[in-house]
Amino acid sequence: MEEFKIGDDFDEEGNVKEHKVDKKIIILIVIGISIVFGLLVFLVSNAIFGGHKDDTPVDTQVALTDENVQILYKYVAHKDSHGNDLFLRENNVTVDTFKDEDKLYYALQFVQPEELIYSEKTTDQKQKIYDLSISKIRKYLPAFFGNDINFTPIEELTYKFDFTINDLGVAKLTYNDEEEVYKVVFEKEEENEEEELVKPYYTELSSATKKADGTLILNEKVIYASSTKESDTYKINIYKDYQHTTLIEARQDVTKDDLNSNPISIEKYKDRAATITYTFKVKELNKTYYFAGSSITY
Repeated sequence: MEEFKIGDDFDEEGNVKEHKVDKKIIILIVIGISIVFGLLVFLVSNAIFGGHKDDTPVDTQVALTDENVQILYKYVAHKDSHGNDLFLRENNVTVDTFKDEDKLYYALQFVQPEELIYSEKTTDQKQKIYDLSISKIRKYLPAFFGNDINFTPIEELTYKFDFTINDLGVAKLTYNDEEEVYKVVFEKEEENEEEELVKPYYTELSSATKKADGTLILNEKVIYASSTKESDTYKINIYKDYQHTTLIEARQDVTKDDLNSNPISIEKYKDRAATITYTFKVKELNKTYYFAGSSITY
């Protein structure tokens, strides 16, 4: 007599039916077991090895060719063509360090040619007079300094724009309190009688770092130089600081041909150069950057 098992089925004659197991069902069962087993392994492994995961945000290096890096560095390196050496001479610079003249200087970097409106008037020398509204200046100040910035218009400033009007780029700005505009007159740039073979400083952007909170840090290498002409040669000193107290190198009997063929470069002095660190914070509203401070490390 055939043994009875739970789950057996019978035909009409009482014999046990034979069942053919569907292969698809077997495959599904195997897959299901594999998934459950894999999930268990993941949970156990994560509990053992993932419990001490370090979630501390890390700084990331940013390419020097990055668009934001290039734009921001242009703003602070603007001193190269305009002679504003605030970042070069002050060991620590904050927004409060800037005088109204400095603030105007940096706001003017954002001005576009079409914002200078011809007043239909000219000077006694027949130079056209353009109007630049003070409201434009107040609009551009936060672009560099952030929203918490105050400004009182200064009476006069000479500034070299990146563009030209009537082929002229150097402008004299005179404030008109009644109209609340700067009267702008463009003049021909004076040419240097003698070529500047030795500049007062040499700089180069060396690195850019983005902090976890979005802050962007730019590092710039800088050396300072002085020259004294002695007959047909030059005496050249390279310094680490603006005050010229730490000498890096002294060169004697340097000819003009020497300087033309082998000009002074910061590349040679990078390991001994000072570092200017610029900090730019992020505006939460529109995610743009503004200047927060700078410092010099010797």
